[in-house]
Amino acid sequence: MKRIEYKIDIDESKKINFLNYLKNNKARTLYKKRLVNSIYFDNEDFEMYFDSVEGISPRKKIRLRYYGKPRLNLNNIKLLLEKKYTNFLGRSKSSKETIKSMEYLKNGILDTRYGICYPRTLVSYLRSYYSINDFRFTLDESIKFQKYNSNKIISNSHSIKEIIVEIKTNYTNKIDELKKKFPFNEIRFSKYCKSIENLFKI
Repeated sequence: MKRIEYKIDIDESKKINFLNYLKNNKARTLYKKRLVNSIYFDNEDFEMYFDSVEGISPRKKIRLRYYGKPRLNLNNIKLLLEKKYTNFLGRSKSSKETIKSMEYLKNGILDTRYGICYPRTLVSYLRSYYSINDFRFTLDESIKFQKYNSNKIISNSHSIKEIIVEIKTNYTNKIDELKKKFPFNEIRFSKYCKSIENLFKI
């Protein structure tokens, strides 16, 4: 399903102002706050990274996602294999549980466009969930990056202070309403790209 994603960057000092905005607009909490961990994959030439930076369309990102504290041993926990697609018509995402996560982490994932893609980075953050009418909000903070290679997390984590809010809706005809209703500055922000830029010399 196609969806609209509208990202804004909130300075830590303005977090309370944004939460007050949600309260004043009668936002409701969708889920409890939780830790999100995404292991991102890319090929030897980091083409997914460069396609994202250059705004190439169509493009995609591939990741394994799980919830809770980051861990070295991922056996016996549920992981989601997610693929995010971007093209001229918008964004979409596929997500399904997989029993092949250890195989993917060891041998990589074969993609028809990018070839064999290997685990590159682990991105962890604390996410809060809200909604106002047809719009969903996620607020991501305490964002941390680590290298991931051959089923091992390489320490030396890097953290950033940005607080990223994503506003999403499945009603693709509501982009103008979204921009009027939420008069914030839109940004381009990719956690995967940020992790590569902070951890690799590319």
